[in-house]
Amino acid sequence: MRTRKAGLLGHRPWGRSAGADHAGPDCTTDGFAAQVYAELAEELPDEDLGEDLADFLERYEPGGGPGGDAEADEESLETVREAHARISRGY
Repeated sequence: MRTRKAGLLGHRPWGRSAGADHAGPDCTTDGFAAQVYAELAEELPDEDLGEDLADFLERYEPGGGPGGDAEADEESLETVREAHARISRGY
């Protein structure tokens, strides 16, 4: 059974309100997306996320096999949706 890491995504200090710490030349949209993607990969190490989260969301099929946990599948899917939305917003 997978365990959900409490609040790993969505509670990071990045984004528009982050202040001067993230306003340097290294803070790019691609850099932000890479950071969110890295967090997501850390939180869901067993998922094959691929290159594009939108593609992952389209082709995602919950594991319905023996011992499949529908609640854990839904949590994983929601975590990917949240990360995709953060990347789309840019914060």
